[in-house]
Amino acid sequence: MPRRTPRPPALLAALALALVPLTGCAGPGGDSGTPAAAAPPPPEKAFGPSCSALPADGPGSLGAMGGVPVLSAIDQTKDLTAMSALIKTAKAKDLFDSMDNVTVFTPNDAAFAKLPEEQRKALGTQSGASDLLRRLIVVRDLRKADLADKSYTSLQGAVLKATGGGDDYRIGGAQVVCGSIRTANARLAVLDQVPASG
Repeated sequence: MPRRTPRPPALLAALALALVPLTGCAGPGGDSGTPAAAAPPPPEKAFGPSCSALPADGPGSLGAMGGVPVLSAIDQTKDLTAMSALIKTAKAKDLFDSMDNVTVFTPNDAAFAKLPEEQRKALGTQSGASDLLRRLIVVRDLRKADLADKSYTSLQGAVLKATGGGDDYRIGGAQVVCGSIRTANARLAVLDQVPASG
């Protein structure tokens, strides 16, 4: 009897097709359906020097973010107002609402403030905002162990290099200041700068 595999939402399936796979990043054996059938790994604590700055409870806390979609989690976090504005400029609500088991690398407000004025202007347009957002999303649930010296292809097709270990992990040179934040449909990693690709 053939194994039945859950079908992802149509939008998420379309996103997955946009990926350019990298050697060494695929799951073991490449069996279709295996990731969906496997038991989920145990919960992982958020890590990074800025996690302690999050509220202990209520909106924006780790506990609250675990029960809401990633877009709501971003909207409720006071240090991610620029990212929230970027999503609105890109008109990407439907994209975020359709996501499941993805990782969103989210520069904090200080990271956006470091960008040159010309780049900040470009992010004020829908196309510029959308391009950056797609560069920050990997259609894979990346845990802490997945960020040590590996590379991933973003939704936009850019290669993001993950390096580090211990308490210092970096994505495209940007430090993960609070990573492995679980939301209802994604994993969130807050960065101290906009990551470089390639």
